[in-house]
Amino acid sequence: MLGRGGFAIVYEGEQVSLRRPVAVKVDSRPLTDERNRRRFQREMQATSRISAHPHVVTLIDTGMLPDGRPYLVMERCDGGSLADVVKDGPMPALEAVRVVEAVSRALGAAHAAGVLHRDIKPGNILLDSYGAPRLSDFGIAAIQRADSGATATLGALTPAYAPPEAFSEVEPTAAGDVWSMAAVLLRLLTGRGPRSGPDGRSLKLSAIMQSLLTPVDTSDPRIPPGLRPILDRALDPDPRRRFRDGNEFASALTTVLPTSSASGAEVTISRPITFEHPPTWQVDTPVPMTDRTEAPRQEDRRSLLWVGFVAAALVVGGMIWGTVSLLGGSPDPQAAPQPVVVTVTESAPPVRSAPPTTSAPPPPVTTAEPTPSVESSPSWPVNPQGLPATDDMPWPVGTCLLAALNDQEISSATEVPCDQANWHIFAGGSVDPSIPGERSSEALGIDPTVPEICSDHYAQLAGLDVGKPHEIRVMGTLPDEWQAGRRGFSCAYVEQ
Repeated sequence: MLGRGGFAIVYEGEQVSLRRPVAVKVDSRPLTDERNRRRFQREMQATSRISAHPHVVTLIDTGMLPDGRPYLVMERCDGGSLADVVKDGPMPALEAVRVVEAVSRALGAAHAAGVLHRDIKPGNILLDSYGAPRLSDFGIAAIQRADSGATATLGALTPAYAPPEAFSEVEPTAAGDVWSMAAVLLRLLTGRGPRSGPDGRSLKLSAIMQSLLTPVDTSDPRIPPGLRPILDRALDPDPRRRFRDGNEFASALTTVLPTSSASGAEVTISRPITFEHPPTWQVDTPVPMTDRTEAPRQEDRRSLLWVGFVAAALVVGGMIWGTVSLLGGSPDPQAAPQPVVVTVTESAPPVRSAPPTTSAPPPPVTTAEPTPSVESSPSWPVNPQGLPATDDMPWPVGTCLLAALNDQEISSATEVPCDQANWHIFAGGSVDPSIPGERSSEALGIDPTVPEICSDHYAQLAGLDVGKPHEIRVMGTLPDEWQAGRRGFSCAYVEQ
């Protein structure tokens, strides 16, 4: 597996006939309606017409799994992405402009073919083994469109790079992609995106929503003066005043490039990029669309999905794809509860599960009485089912989530029917008030009751199958809640 996110998993594969490594992206959202399937195929056909562009990730094949989930087979880019590059700080202005001009030409080719991207960000601009930038993930945008309009779009966009109009129910346009591409350029030039705070971290959604119509500040001295008017126009809150498409934006960028660097020259990332391990592909992760006014619930990660046979010519991870964990069919949209998308939380390191037949040995005792077990007289509150629970838990017992990790710490989660969930909250409690810690994650690692509560014992008591591959994750409260004295935590059984 090369990467995973809230809506997709990318698998390492091989095109056997050519012995060529490929990436296979499987989306978790089934296209069960025949009309949507046809629409997806039409958009994939349009996307294939631009996949030969030198700065677009080549689309090799596409189709549907038996359960309706779409998949894409793409060339594999093993040089990482611009998200990896910007971790080292800003790029030289000339190099940044050349890179964005090149991928904007690719974006313009897509716009000319009638294809919008709708999720342009550093992580979706990959680098091939020669360092050339490649725009990826056009196909996922098509899946979003086939999925169901504005609600699906909001659930999948990346707020830090989404244009202002994406936060309202309006039809997307090529000018929205231009805004996102300009936001990437700003990040490359300054090390900060247009929606970052002083510390460089992305703003909370509430702050983003309040500033949607505020012009982006381009006064950073690292932005060349001749480039500022171009960025100001591309980042205008009003899409009617922006460059109309990727080609128009690219042409404007060409005017500030030296003649030797003008469009048509080969573009690569000049700085060496090395990895101790193969790079992890960034996969789309659902992001909170509304801040909660009451105590926010939070957190983390995706299940492995049943993949099935994509094509006889593809071998994934050196073995035939098989059943890993079959998700149930998509629920009736009339009967399914409205998804609740939530903010993120602190997370303690995962507690790896022991083999299913082995339980932790009881503590030694000096009396002749039987060894006390966890359930004999717990020192923490329990609910009527005997499961540890408190009122200040971030998520109450019984909550089912479709969740995803981001950098193993920051995550988003959506409350879903339990047959669609990969995270199951089975217990929780409160950190001892005497335990110090500036953040909940620090205190969670100290409190000795946390691993006793967040254990296979209580997961099994809650009816979860501890014989299957899984992790136990501990979720604490957000920093501001922690500082306000809210010390609850939730235990999650995470499917693997």
